[in-house]
Amino acid sequence: MSGRALILAAHGSRRDPAANALVRRLAESLRRQRLFDAVAVAFHHGEPAFDAVLDELAADEATVVPFFTSAGHYTEVVLPEALARNHRYADVRLRQTPPVGTHPGVAPLVARRVTELLRERGAERNDAALLLVGHGTPRHPRSREATAQLADMLRRRRVAGQVVAAFLDDEPAVDTVMRQLRQQTVLVVPFLIGGSGHALEDVPRLVGLHEAEAGRRVLVDMAVGSYPGLEEIVVDLARKHTPPPPPRFRLRMTTIVPKEPGPVHLVGGGPGDPGLITSRGLELLRSADVVVHDRLIGSELLREARADAELIDAGKGPGHAPYSQAEINALLVSRARLGRSVVRLKGGDPFVFGRGSEEAAACREAGVPVYVIPGVSSALAGPAAAGIPLTARGLARSFAVVTGHTGQPDGEVPDVAGLAGVDTLVVLMGLGNLAALALQLVAAGRDAATPAACIQSATTREQRVTRAPLGTIAEAAERDGLRSPVVIVVGAVAALGDVGLGELPAVVLAAS
Repeated sequence: MSGRALILAAHGSRRDPAANALVRRLAESLRRQRLFDAVAVAFHHGEPAFDAVLDELAADEATVVPFFTSAGHYTEVVLPEALARNHRYADVRLRQTPPVGTHPGVAPLVARRVTELLRERGAERNDAALLLVGHGTPRHPRSREATAQLADMLRRRRVAGQVVAAFLDDEPAVDTVMRQLRQQTVLVVPFLIGGSGHALEDVPRLVGLHEAEAGRRVLVDMAVGSYPGLEEIVVDLARKHTPPPPPRFRLRMTTIVPKEPGPVHLVGGGPGDPGLITSRGLELLRSADVVVHDRLIGSELLREARADAELIDAGKGPGHAPYSQAEINALLVSRARLGRSVVRLKGGDPFVFGRGSEEAAACREAGVPVYVIPGVSSALAGPAAAGIPLTARGLARSFAVVTGHTGQPDGEVPDVAGLAGVDTLVVLMGLGNLAALALQLVAAGRDAATPAACIQSATTREQRVTRAPLGTIAEAAERDGLRSPVVIVVGAVAALGDVGLGELPAVVLAAS
């Protein structure tokens, strides 16, 4: 990621330095990870300001992550207009991500925190109420959406007997909602970024923390912006919203083209754990002149490339595709024709829903030598990492692997009804269509009670496993806040125990 900066853009405060210090600590922690060439902060109230931060950076591309809980006036108007006032604005390839608070990973983060707090206080979740306090403003309707959506997700996850939302500067007001709650234990979570006056003074005052009724417990937690897990959410946003690629220019007629093109190696990077790439794939990665990689290839594996190698992120994600497949094909051919050795580093195996065959055909048609280095597919490694065998004596003698989306812009759901009779069905890239896929299988004769499992980020530190019957697996995955990449397994084997992968810890969640 040569020349790439990450910018944390926050509201900040000139009166309360604690709010700005929180963002600076997060930035320093991200710097130590060395995932970006530079990590900077910018404030609406504070230094550097939104309209000066780009001028202080040498990077030629930057991802701006709004450290706000919701979309609204600041993220949609103030921040973009201020960034445009930087002198270097036209020279920097820029991408602004959605606000941190709208990330799907916030719900499981808050859910885990609520569970911890209730356990520490010896309170039963069904007897407790969760009051989620957002800022809100009647001047911009979108400012309340993230708080309301988070409350709805936590309600569906049943983290407490009652889950309600209230606002500091909107309706319903905090004190009004507080008076309507009847539970003896009320846990108050400020859905705010900074730990400043709002979280430390306004929220405790409005919920009557120091005037609680006899026998009633009111617990006010720290602001969500202080939760340690937000660091991973910031990194995920930055990885999924990389800046646009630089303009591509035609070669001049005077360019000297080598007589022999360099080789293109289609290398399978494995399911996620950098240690699961093959030794041959790692050898080629370390020696390549050019590495064209997918979105899900981790930074740890990319650091194995030569310091002077050209790294090109060609990964596709939801709403983000810097290169079309035709452009990726042309990119491989053009670099090889310059005499460079090219590694096309793909997640899993290049020939398992990786469009590797199209890239190989384009190279052969252009006269470029191309070689395939197989990789460990997540279709196999994902279930194994969760302790799920695809075949097992007496349970499963066959398995099938299918993609969970068609890639069509209309969101068409693939037809999997014909695979309902396969002992074990593995679905890749199917989280978004999971409910529809499950309905298809049940309609085709698969028992709704069939065990199913979803494995998120298999073989990595972020691996999480959700188990539930086929009829409720989509609801369970949504409740647990799972996010792509997810491997879905349907069949009797999905009920088998978790043996794990080496020393890798996995969070396992089960639903009835």
